[in-house]
Amino acid sequence: MRSSHLWFFTLAVAFVSTASAAQQTMTTAGGTAAGVTTVSVRVTYKQNHRPAAGLRVQLVSPLGGMAAIRTTDGNGAATFDSVDSGRYQVQIDGSDIETTKSDVFEAGGSDGGPYITEHVEVPLKGNIDANVPGPALTEVVPEAAQKEFNLGSKEMDKKNWDGAKDHFQKAIAAFPKYAEAFNSLGQVEIKLNDGKSAVEAFRSGTQIDPTLQEANVYLGQFYYDNHQYKDAEPYLLRCAANQPQSAQVLTVLANTELQNGEIDLALANARKVPTLANHQQFAISHLIVAQALTGTGKDDEIAKEYDEYLKEAPDSPLAPRVKDALAQLKPK
Repeated sequence: MRSSHLWFFTLAVAFVSTASAAQQTMTTAGGTAAGVTTVSVRVTYKQNHRPAAGLRVQLVSPLGGMAAIRTTDGNGAATFDSVDSGRYQVQIDGSDIETTKSDVFEAGGSDGGPYITEHVEVPLKGNIDANVPGPALTEVVPEAAQKEFNLGSKEMDKKNWDGAKDHFQKAIAAFPKYAEAFNSLGQVEIKLNDGKSAVEAFRSGTQIDPTLQEANVYLGQFYYDNHQYKDAEPYLLRCAANQPQSAQVLTVLANTELQNGEIDLALANARKVPTLANHQQFAISHLIVAQALTGTGKDDEIAKEYDEYLKEAPDSPLAPRVKDALAQLKPK
């Protein structure tokens, strides 16, 4: 085969924000019976059994998607009111703990009930002393700030975005290091169509707690869509660390790394995509690999990627150009 000049395909990769799920009110996650449930969560540290205050508690569907979010109070407690019938888990996150999920439980219906209590023990990260005195290792959110945050969360559940914004701003004023309040404020700003303020809120939140997934997804998408790939990459890396089996996230990350000149990283991530579920939806990962191999003399590998792309996306608008490029690689 002879080498061929390869063009860079414009990558129209859909990066669907999971943050939108975080902004919705309680939704049915499965099950068929009617009824609502109050879910009470109590979180303690596994090493010392002390109440874990100031941690993020997400009510999630086991199939993916977040229904609501709360922060544990000084007693390690969080409450979700009026949860629709369905199957859920609670996920606990924080900067000093390992992310932990509960078992799946059912709210409402014959297997659920009006009240459910979930007790979750969370392990501290390896280098943290479990014998440090005090109920929490991170700063405890003051009661006044927690009250405003919970009021804001309830207004979000009612889709009262202006009211929720006011409460989250008050929570931040009472506790300027309240990462979850910044995170929720960013979600509200999206609903109020104020993208600039959403970016500011999410950035402030991630500066306090880099693990905020909704913020990382939104900021990664925002900078990617605006072709600010250097800015997008750190947020996309965090998304990929949280969702290592997401073909979508890895495709976008690989293209970002390619744009940033990080060829080896782009190749490594793009080559993971075909091994994952739903990878056919992200056939463009094969073109990322082909582009990354440009100029290496590996025309056989490039041709293979083109072939795979055409098998997975034969009706794509890019297919004619890929066929032309493939023809140029073949010997006359």
